[in-house]
Amino acid sequence: MKDKLALQVRKLMEEFVEKANLKPGNIMVIGCSTSEIIGSKIGSNSSPDTAAVVFGAIYSYAKEKGIYLAIQCCEHLNRAIVVERKAVPFAEPVNVVPQPKAGGSFATQAYAHFEDPVVVEEIKADAG
Repeated sequence: MKDKLALQVRKLMEEFVEKANLKPGNIMVIGCSTSEIIGSKIGSNSSPDTAAVVFGAIYSYAKEKGIYLAIQCCEHLNRAIVVERKAVPFAEPVNVVPQPKAGGSFATQAYAHFEDPVVVEEIKADAG
């Protein structure tokens, strides 16, 4: 099941990046409800395991292509954005660390796996 989900996510990323004509250095914003992925109401059943699979597939593809990801937190963190610091060197960070039920499981994965994560209130991106 996890492998199938990862393959579906990678295929979606390939299609999106191609259609959006994203290039190395571009920034792509992604919001993800793991609750909805597993069939629950948004914000009701955060799934760290699902987030790990989906984030892993997206992040590995983005790294291959040199695309920066900007991951949107949930409403508990005012939809703040987790991004690599080098993608937004002059942005003013906010002092939060996403958690599965405060920021979302997907944003938590991003914060844990980015090389130098920073959370910002807003971002200008190339795709989303």
